[in-house]
Amino acid sequence: DIISDVSRSVSHLAQDKKIEIQQEYDTKSLLVSGDYGRLRQMFFIILDNAVKFSPVGSKIDISLNNRTVSIIDHGKGISEDDLPYIFDRFYKVRSEENKSGSGLGLAIAKQIADRHGVEISVSSRLGIGTEYKIKF
Repeated sequence: DIISDVSRSVSHLAQDKKIEIQQEYDTKSLLVSGDYGRLRQMFFIILDNAVKFSPVGSKIDISLNNRTVSIIDHGKGISEDDLPYIFDRFYKVRSEENKSGSGLGLAIAKQIADRHGVEISVSSRLGIGTEYKIKF
């Protein structure tokens, strides 16, 4: 429910950039114990970033497989130099898309994940895209 809720919330931003959000789940539901609002905020931050850093006309893939949610964008990616710091407070990758951000979003997402006993990780390749994995 949370993922569908967040996808609907972000869909207007994605539509403005003609980005298609594709969803694929290996189960109809995954029961977790936690704060719905905070988990929703965590997913919103990640999905909002995926839209923000994806080019017009691209797609974002969301999947749930084996208790792991993957959010994959096909955007510009994150450099290896920046990757270790993206969950740090106030850390911002310098780019045109990120000029208005505070540098707190991913730090908040990581904190929410940690407080729920959820593992969050990221991998990225420049020019190919970024994948966030949220393992319950």
